[in-house]
Amino acid sequence: MEIQELDIKSYGKLSNHHMTFHPGINIIYGGNETGKTTIHSFIRAMFFGLNRARGRAAKTDEYQLRQPWDTPGAYLGSMRILENGEVYRIDRCFDRSAKPLGLVCETRAVESAHPQEDLEVLLGGISESAFVNSVFIRQAQCETDEELAQELRRYMINSDNSRSSEIDVTQALQSLRKKKKQLEQQKKKENEALEEKIAQKQSRADALRSELELLRQQAGYYQNAAGQAGSNGDADQESANGSGNGSQSHAHNRNGGGVPSWIRLLLCALFFIAGALTLAQIFFTQESRLRIFLGVFTALFWVMALGVFLILRPSGDDSEKENGQASPSPCPPELLKEIRVREEAYEGLKDELEVLYQTHVGGEASISGSDAASGGIDTEIAALTLAIDRICEISDRICQAAGGQLNERASAILEEITGGRYNRIVIDDTAEIRIHTPSRVLGLNQLSGGTMQQIYFSLRMAAGDLLSENTTLPVILDETFAMYDDRRLEATLRWLKNSGRQVILFTCQNREREILKRL
Repeated sequence: MEIQELDIKSYGKLSNHHMTFHPGINIIYGGNETGKTTIHSFIRAMFFGLNRARGRAAKTDEYQLRQPWDTPGAYLGSMRILENGEVYRIDRCFDRSAKPLGLVCETRAVESAHPQEDLEVLLGGISESAFVNSVFIRQAQCETDEELAQELRRYMINSDNSRSSEIDVTQALQSLRKKKKQLEQQKKKENEALEEKIAQKQSRADALRSELELLRQQAGYYQNAAGQAGSNGDADQESANGSGNGSQSHAHNRNGGGVPSWIRLLLCALFFIAGALTLAQIFFTQESRLRIFLGVFTALFWVMALGVFLILRPSGDDSEKENGQASPSPCPPELLKEIRVREEAYEGLKDELEVLYQTHVGGEASISGSDAASGGIDTEIAALTLAIDRICEISDRICQAAGGQLNERASAILEEITGGRYNRIVIDDTAEIRIHTPSRVLGLNQLSGGTMQQIYFSLRMAAGDLLSENTTLPVILDETFAMYDDRRLEATLRWLKNSGRQVILFTCQNREREILKRL
């Protein structure tokens, strides 16, 4: 493929700007701020469009950066390319438009009905990420990123299957991992809900147990009272049977405190007599103080007699108890019924908690009671994990077998542009790059910045050959060789010249042009 013309209607700082290119190496020379990077970006945008970012990223994305300066409403341009002897014109409107992309074969005067699909065919099926990581090198960005490794993995697996169908392993793995993550989150939510339900039922069970303890204490009180009353009744009955009527009368005269009536009467009589004797002494005593003292004692004895009579008098309830007319109340039926209800509810909660605990530990049932629901989630997660592991294992095996193509192409390029100093690149299973010299094996961290740039350049060119199938894409470089010395630059330009590719090189220096003149 060759780029023949650019017609920039309005893109960034450029407006109504027209450029033509020829086969081989094209040098676009200019100082800083002259629009070289804008033209470089325009070529990529014509092939793949401009995607608008969202949120904060929208303020600094390529779409916002290349907004037209003078005519913001006319964000468009066109490009002519030559492929297989036919000229195609690509028309794009980057702003909102009813027709953002158009593709016309000018050789046959035919407009494509499916411009996006036909343009992908012209590009050899290469994706935008693969394009940016191979033949399209931005300013000061010769290194590749993780997306190139994913594209190469997809290519190698497809090539192992004779490219009979597109197999995007990376996308498949992403889809499987996303599904697995969703299921794991769903299971986590179910577990959290299950734990909350267990806590609620456990709290309810604790409350029922406390209520049962209180109810059982009340029932125990009634049982103890009934037992004590029965013991007292038996003792009274035995006393009545053994003592006759006199003993029975004696028992019936007991008060509530257990003091016999005759003792109460005796105490009353003694206090009354003591008061009377003290009163009598008043009449035989002439001293006034002694008479007052005796009068006080008289009143005290009589008050004590009255107090004994009143305090130790048996109450009506005690009399009824002594006469056998009353007995302790039995345990109320309502209390017994309430205890049974609480016990049944408590046992039911214990059974439910046991099932929930087993579910939480074993993961074999869901909260709603559907064993198949949660069990199905666990089974699906296990199946997805197994599928992910097997796909990674198989794709790694395929990539190991097919990766030699990339290593061989990159090694050949590196050997030529380094003059044979480095003759082999090996990318191992961990994506680490190893460089073989005639005497030893080196890592990237052991090399100079200029050599690292040459290695990345070699990998990019080799990847571009692999990923674009049978299409030879133009190489578009923006200040790519700033870190190259003259010797490295001459070797690289020689390789580009001999590769037969179209090269569009943007630079602010004259040395590329001078070296090419010598070549």
